[in-house]
Amino acid sequence: MEGTRSAPDALLRWCALEGCGFEDPGGLLPAFAAEAAALGVPLVRLNATLRTLHPLFIAENWRWKRGQPQVEHNRFAVGQVAHPEYLASPVRPLLDGERDRIHHRVVAGAPHPWPILDEYAALGVTDYLAVALRPVHALPAIITAMTDQPGGFRDAQLEVLETGFLGLQGPFELYVQRSIARTICETWIGPQTGPRVLEGHVRRGSVGTLRAVIAFCDLRGFTPLTERLGGQGVTDLLNAFFGEVAEAVHGRGGEILKFMGDAALSIFPLAADEAPAERCAAALEAAREALRRIQSLALTIDGSPLPPLSAGFALHVGDVTYGNIGAPTRLDFTVIGPAVNQASRLEGLCGRLGQPVVTSAAFAAACPTPLVPLGRFALKGIAGEQEVFGLPPAGAP
Repeated sequence: MEGTRSAPDALLRWCALEGCGFEDPGGLLPAFAAEAAALGVPLVRLNATLRTLHPLFIAENWRWKRGQPQVEHNRFAVGQVAHPEYLASPVRPLLDGERDRIHHRVVAGAPHPWPILDEYAALGVTDYLAVALRPVHALPAIITAMTDQPGGFRDAQLEVLETGFLGLQGPFELYVQRSIARTICETWIGPQTGPRVLEGHVRRGSVGTLRAVIAFCDLRGFTPLTERLGGQGVTDLLNAFFGEVAEAVHGRGGEILKFMGDAALSIFPLAADEAPAERCAAALEAAREALRRIQSLALTIDGSPLPPLSAGFALHVGDVTYGNIGAPTRLDFTVIGPAVNQASRLEGLCGRLGQPVVTSAAFAAACPTPLVPLGRFALKGIAGEQEVFGLPPAGAP
């Protein structure tokens, strides 16, 4: 590799100056491969596997292949760490900290220590290099490079690659930290509200007015169940209940803002000047779907089936105050105001009236689905009697 004596430093410098400019490894890998090729290191494949902090996924993987227009992106569920394919992969000892580097010549027909190398040999790969990167402030990452150059990588080419890999620690760490921030905000705050926090809405008292459909739901018979189920059983029950509610709400464009014991507060925001009919219809269908999902849950205690769960939903539409509320160092991005109070009070009528869904008059007037008047009721903290509506009888048009 004549003329490439400064190539390692050149690739390291490129990573420092250019690498952090990519949004994710999907854009970084092809650019790194092109830079390596320009420095005399021909690559046929380049893979990056990054551990992540996510309630559902343990790692992300990007796979670049020469001549392929798109970089393949996969996320691996937490349970996949026990998958035989993972356990037999050269990536496992690297991610688990057993090794920092694997370099293996790939020869068609020859025995290889990992089955995946047999597959690579059949594709014409001649050399395999995998290096564990362990940034100080991020989870470990694995970078894997392959070539189809006859005889595999030369020693000088390996030096270029491994020096360049060190330069990837910064871009990978930046991506992982941004990914963790997004995950925390979206998982613990909400998929619509979380990005607002990342955009800079972080000051206490920074609020605005938002018109929205408000949905408040509560699990019925929860207190007696807690006495029968115990701590883990109650946790499993609430996870199952909230999981079904979230699927229904998120599937209709709503967002759960908070869980409160066995209750959930959700909103379906309206855009400026948007008529509420479509959002009201979406919220009503979300409530119906959630109730169907909840009632179909097959839960057991000590091997015996629990009776079907039931819940109450209250639906209202109005203006809410939306933003950061709380202590200086412990904020809650939520909604407050008379409309939220009214939705909460309405939900208390579900059990009293034997109705799975109750709505305000404002919601009923805006909703395209005809609703049935249930009467007028005094609601604690709400001035005057409020007219309340419910679902039409089963089979009604």
